[in-house]
This record gives sequence, C-alpha cells and structure tokens, in this order.
Amino acid sequence: MKKVIDVGVFIPVGNHGWIHSVNSPAVEDGSFRRVLEVVRGAEALGFDFVLSPGIWRGRKGPSEHWMRSLESMTTSAALLQATSRIGVFGTIHMTVYEPAIIAKMMTTLDQISPGRVGLNLVTGSSYLDLSHVGLWRDGLSHDERYDLADEWIKVVKRLWTEDVVSHKGDFYELNEATMGPKPSTLPPLANAGASGRGFRFAAENCDIAFIGSGEGKYIDIGRQAKAVARDMGKTDLKIYGLLNVIPGATDEEAQARLDHFNEGVDVECLDDIALGYDMNPNAKDVSAASKRMAGEGKRTAVPSSTLVGSYDSLCRRIANIVSESELDGVILIVPDYVEDLKAVAEKVLSPMSEYGVTCRVTAQ
Repeated sequence: MKKVIDVGVFIPVGNHGWIHSVNSPAVEDGSFRRVLEVVRGAEALGFDFVLSPGIWRGRKGPSEHWMRSLESMTTSAALLQATSRIGVFGTIHMTVYEPAIIAKMMTTLDQISPGRVGLNLVTGSSYLDLSHVGLWRDGLSHDERYDLADEWIKVVKRLWTEDVVSHKGDFYELNEATMGPKPSTLPPLANAGASGRGFRFAAENCDIAFIGSGEGKYIDIGRQAKAVARDMGKTDLKIYGLLNVIPGATDEEAQARLDHFNEGVDVECLDDIALGYDMNPNAKDVSAASKRMAGEGKRTAVPSSTLVGSYDSLCRRIANIVSESELDGVILIVPDYVEDLKAVAEKVLSPMSEYGVTCRVTAQ
C-alpha cells in the first residue's frame, strides 16, 4: 500500500534563503519578483502549498543575510491573487499581533481565494529578531508565551465561527465583538513548536505540526511526534518534516555544491543568529531546533541535517524518511528555488512511488 504525502515549499522571502554564505545562489534575492516566479513554478509542478516565514530582522555579516525581505501576510495576499490552486500559508508572531487583527486579515485573504489560505503560528524565541523594532514582549516565560498562544487562537477561532464574542482572559478582552464575513472554511493552522510545551500547543490547537527532519536521530523525532499526538487523542494532527536538500546529478556534484557554500560560510551571521537566542531571557528553554539554525556551534552554511546527494539517492532517502518517521508530508528548502525545485520534482519526488511513497508533484 502506497503512502500519499503532502509536499510544500518553504519559500525564500529573504535574500540568501536558508544558506548562511556569501556563496549562496544570487538568484534568491528576497524580491517579490523572484518569489512570484518560485510560487508559480511550484504550482505548475503540483506542489500542495507554499509557506513564507515571518522575518523582522536581517543578520550582521558580509552576506547581509535576510537584510532584504518581504512581510509574510501581505506577500500571501499577492500570491493568492496571482495563483489559482496552490495553498498559501502566511506566518505571524502571536506575541506581536492582537488576535482580532489576524482574524480579520485571514477572512479577507479567504475572500481573495476561498479555501487556499493557511496560517503558520509562532511565538518567537530570538530576542534580537523582534526587540530591535520594539516587538519583543517582555515579562513572559517560555511556557507563558504558549499560554498566551492558547488564548490567542481560542479568540481567533471564536471570531471566525461565532456571531458575537465576549471574552475576558489573562491576555485579551473582547466585549460583544462581531466580525464578518466568516471564512468559507476554517483556515488550516500550523506550528513548529519543538519543545514539549510547544508541541502540546500545536497538537491541541493546530492541524499541522512542523518538525525538523532528516536521517539518523531525526527519524525518531517523527515517530515520537506521532506517538505523542496519539497519546493526546490527536490522531488527525498531520506531522510534516522540514527537509533541507542540496541535490546534484551525482553525489560528487551535490557535495561540491555544499563545499562551495561552506567555503563562503558567514560566521558573523551565524554568531548573530546565536546571539539572538542567547539574549532571550529564557534562553535555556530555546529548542534545539531553533539553535540548529545558528549552526549548532559548527561553522557550516546549512544545518547538519541537510540531505546532500544525487537525485537517485535523495529519492530513496526521502522516501525512507517519510516511511520511517511516519510523516504526513514534507516541506522543502533548496538552494535554487526554480532550477532545483523543478529537478527535485522530476527526479526525486515523482519517482518516489517506486519506494511506496506518492505525492501530487509530477514530472513536467
């Protein structure tokens, strides 16, 4: 019996995408022109959805990583108008936006393209990313940020489904609030909380939980997430693995690409990312998944979990990851979001059916 998965793309709305190197592909410049090209290409290839991160700060260092970036929700609005089938997820920090604001924005996006907009919910763990523009919310412990998130999404869902909402909680108060129109369908909600408290928020409130994924120890992360969800009675929760992929025609070619990125690794950028987490008053509670984005203390341009190899190798390895980790879907990060996505669709994802895993992405 073949396993059918969803496949999405973590789109590069900031320059350099997720490669911390002066040698990353120059085409990923963080412009809307490029993002639109990427998303239209992903739609044509049959990808199920795209997701843009919420970026509020660029990094120090010669690469100027993410110094040029787009805002997620307004980008989502434009992408929904410019496409016809693919799902579009925006990302928001619940500690930044009042719930009524996002509830209204999402109903508006649903008017643009009914049923295609989703929302990725984050609390934010990098102090520097938010504080430099006055968006860091002081006085909340790690778990209290998720207490706020629980109440935040409860208010949003009530505004989407009830005619009149009165609410008085620890963080928000509404008095006979009304909001129309209602969304055509409840937007799918996603979260990547990697701590125990964060995953509980995802399981209790969302449709999708994103987890760091890969080979070796990452296989167990997927299994554990599924097991925890089952224990909580959340059997409908979808678990998606986040996969960094560097492909090539041969293993040697793929490794050469990685070596090129690492030759230009932006150490100052990595240190700046790490400092953002270290300055969090609750730094001890920052998840390992977040710290991996800063290189885990290693001076590499991409995380250690990155899959590097030939198309044939990646096809087999990703199929194995999906099966062994019990994943319901994957979301991809690649160096070049046009050329690499097309090659991965044709030479990695489409042939995975040979290994018992299928998706809607097709060879062109």
